[in-house]
Amino acid sequence: MHLKMDTDALLDSMRGLIIVVLRDGTIEQARGGFGGFLGLDVASLPGTNVFEHVPPADADELALYFIESVDESASTIALPLPFRMAVVDPDGFAHPVDVIPTGKMINGDDWSWTVLLIPVALNGSNTRSLDLEIGGAPRDAVRKMLCEELRVDNANYTSRWLLIDLAEPDSPNVIVARPVDQVIADAVSVGLQTGWKPWDGLSAGASASVDVTAFPDSVRAVLDERGWTRSIVAPVFVHGKLSAAFLLVGGVPSDYDPMSVKRNVAARIQSLVRATTMLIERWNDQDRLHAAATTDELTGLINRRELFARLGSERRTGSLLYVDVDDFKSVNDRLGHTAGDEVLVQLARRIESVCRPQDGIGRVGGDEFVVVLPGADAELADQIARRIVESVDDLRLESGLTVSVSVGSAPLDVKDPLDAADQAMLRAKRRRREVAGSGPA
Repeated sequence: MHLKMDTDALLDSMRGLIIVVLRDGTIEQARGGFGGFLGLDVASLPGTNVFEHVPPADADELALYFIESVDESASTIALPLPFRMAVVDPDGFAHPVDVIPTGKMINGDDWSWTVLLIPVALNGSNTRSLDLEIGGAPRDAVRKMLCEELRVDNANYTSRWLLIDLAEPDSPNVIVARPVDQVIADAVSVGLQTGWKPWDGLSAGASASVDVTAFPDSVRAVLDERGWTRSIVAPVFVHGKLSAAFLLVGGVPSDYDPMSVKRNVAARIQSLVRATTMLIERWNDQDRLHAAATTDELTGLINRRELFARLGSERRTGSLLYVDVDDFKSVNDRLGHTAGDEVLVQLARRIESVCRPQDGIGRVGGDEFVVVLPGADAELADQIARRIVESVDDLRLESGLTVSVSVGSAPLDVKDPLDAADQAMLRAKRRRREVAGSGPA
């Protein structure tokens, strides 16, 4: 049986949105958006202005695009390529859409535009997060976009994607795309703290539906409140190591089996996992390169280059300590360089143990260390310097040889705090005082 659909029914059944826009930006007609279009009420769009629904950053570019595309020699214009902009939903969230416009001349030199809008979220690929990464966006923004890639929110389906970052397995970080969904992330975080691991037993590339009735109480309460009965989990492995997991929660029609993963959904999840794997690999490579460029290989502290860079970019109130091992040459001469290296490693750990979390500790020479103390006045700097000296007092080598240090301090706001602290350290050595400030000799 051949069923011919009338034009109105055909337009209204489209997932994309078709609008007719007059020259001044007024939306004259709006059709389509079947199942809901980015939270907008399609029926209420006519009479509003198209610029009310786009971010300010896109408004000028959108207007210029249509102005420049007018061709007075033709009565109809089909632009050769779609372009991308954003549509703002009632909650103020911007959704990227692909725009396919056709212009038509009316009443002489006046124009109207028939515009097809396709949400990027309906694309089969996951490109928005990759576009952000290539554009240099912060990692947090990229991670949030990964959670937005497959989000669905229409009359029939609701899905919220959570990215569980397992870089620190004992304290996983749960990420969502929007602040309104933070309550879900918080509930999942509480559940994970009980040892719940919904991805257990799944191999790389797999995804599976999960029975929400078996979820921890904290998660089940949030889902029950929303009437959500569907969940899917997909682990993310990087070089054979579990690095993250995606957790979908949401609602489906009553005749849908919440324990099934449809083939098209599984394919999109696999694409999302592959994109995430690639991003994590990229970030890990970047971190390794950054560590190699900024870290002292022996002690794991920041190196001379990084310390100088921080001093140059973070000049502020505070103090600086210059730490030097007394007669370190004798350690190397008597016990060898391996023993000398061990002394430096132990000294680095002891300096770390008595400093504050915000302090910057670096190795700037063979046996020379510098500690940047943000916000520390001379009195606090002296206290920390003496704690460093005391922490080394019980450092004894197998041969019975003891180790001591001299420390000089200087305020950060002097012309050359590093040189001032170095000179103070030399005065401490000459006076055998262990600690000296940068004041007069």
